[in-house]
Amino acid sequence: MTENLFLQDQAVSFHRPYPASLTALHEKQPEQGIFYRQDGTPFLKFWMKNACDIKIVIGQDTYILLEVERNLWEVTLPLEPGFYYAALYVDSVEIVSPYLPIGYGHSRPCNYLEIGPVMEGCRLRNIPHGSIRHEYFYSEVTGQTESCLVYAPPGYDRDQLRLPVLYLQHGFGENEGSWVWQGRIGWMMDNFLFEKKVMPMLIVMADGMMSEDGDPEKKIIPSRFTEFLTQDLMPYVEARYRVLTGRENCAVAGLSMGSMQAAMAAFSYPEKFAWIGLFSGFLRNYIGVEEIADSHLMQAFADVEAFNQNTRLLFRAMGREDSFFSWFMQEDQLCEDYGFKQVRRVYEGGHDWNVWRKCAAEFLPMLFRTQEMR
Repeated sequence: MTENLFLQDQAVSFHRPYPASLTALHEKQPEQGIFYRQDGTPFLKFWMKNACDIKIVIGQDTYILLEVERNLWEVTLPLEPGFYYAALYVDSVEIVSPYLPIGYGHSRPCNYLEIGPVMEGCRLRNIPHGSIRHEYFYSEVTGQTESCLVYAPPGYDRDQLRLPVLYLQHGFGENEGSWVWQGRIGWMMDNFLFEKKVMPMLIVMADGMMSEDGDPEKKIIPSRFTEFLTQDLMPYVEARYRVLTGRENCAVAGLSMGSMQAAMAAFSYPEKFAWIGLFSGFLRNYIGVEEIADSHLMQAFADVEAFNQNTRLLFRAMGREDSFFSWFMQEDQLCEDYGFKQVRRVYEGGHDWNVWRKCAAEFLPMLFRTQEMR
């Protein structure tokens, strides 16, 4: 077993800088980033010239790096396998290190760690791969150019097939790239398609951090995404890609804030979506409102039998250690009181990507099947 055990599982959104000097002014630096000791324990190693103090904050824990050689700093991480957001501080200044994976979270570019071994379905394997496509289009709702990412399965262009669509949303402070880098949704779909666990589909991921026009504080209004999705995003995707139309071929899902957006869209437009996924998820809207908002649920409340008949899947899931778990249980009671049919899951874990990957891994194989999922 070598120091670099599991490094091939590291999800990266950058090319590692070449360590050799590009000019005579640059000193040759050692390899930096995350490594593994002989027993599989992960550790970090950074070359920081003339630094006095280096620490990394992971969740609620702070780890102090020690200078083991001149300008070379290390720390051992007593972490279980999984995904962790991380903030690196050098002399009390937070930096984004190019030697660790870089994603977008907490409303800014940030580092994260992928402690191996990675969850089986999320590994990069030598199998046929789909593509992630970056699209730009003008939105009448927001009045500006927006972007989305689209996962297309292997052979999409060659086979000329029409496919169903999943609209998949990120959480608060993230963006359309989060499901690709943090969630590894592309590799997950590649693996599941190769193993024949899922139906071929397109997955569309868009930025959901939307506020009202002219709001200087940029307060997020999750309900605005419903307008954007139905009036701009869906028409663009249906015109740009070969898709199967109709509610039976359309799913919407999201995590945390994205789950509220998914619920608001699906319950407001039941004629458009037959498949709903709420990861660390909520039926009601808890963001940007003084009181809990559930106006989008009124139509379903009024005719639960019709909702149950027309909805092929309502998937609700959350981590047992999630700080919002009490809200999840309150909505359990709401589903029971009104008689909503659902698939409910509880996983070990908190409000993080380790749980959301599990949600996606169970949700994706349920989509677009001929039999109802209850």
